[in-house]
Amino acid sequence: MAELDQKRIEDARRGMRFFWYGTRRGRRGTVVLGGVALATLWTSSIVCWFLAPSDTAMWTTFALMGAGLMIYLWVFAVLAVASGGVVGMADGRLDERQLTERRRVYALAHRGTSWMLGISLVVSFLLMDDGDHVLRIPTAALFMFLMAAWTTHMIMPHLVAGWRLPDPPPDDDEA
Repeated sequence: MAELDQKRIEDARRGMRFFWYGTRRGRRGTVVLGGVALATLWTSSIVCWFLAPSDTAMWTTFALMGAGLMIYLWVFAVLAVASGGVVGMADGRLDERQLTERRRVYALAHRGTSWMLGISLVVSFLLMDDGDHVLRIPTAALFMFLMAAWTTHMIMPHLVAGWRLPDPPPDDDEA
């Protein structure tokens, strides 16, 4: 993915209505849509678990991945503009406050991803048969699970940054 720069962010900011990135409510609504995009990937791994190998599983997976990708492309654009590129810009282009916020966002995102993986591990242990100590997983389901876990790991910092971002201070004209 190309590195974000301030010019691209400013161009996108001029092209978007302020509501989507300028208020906490708008950003949190966008984060919820990002969660929906992630849920489509996790749903795809569940569909593959129960239906693979079949054409139904394949086409359902393609449809869910396509829908999730389309949703998240828009979510990423809005959250990148809202956060000023804190998650995606190079370290040299950020000030100390932004670097501190980035570290905090990554720590919270990795904690959330760790919890999700831990819950997935517990669920997989609960799905094992009583007498059999081997969990049989369709290859497509395992691939989709790993893809969903990797995507969650990559996307979660953007969602956490969008959720935590405070409202900007009011302009002097409004005060």
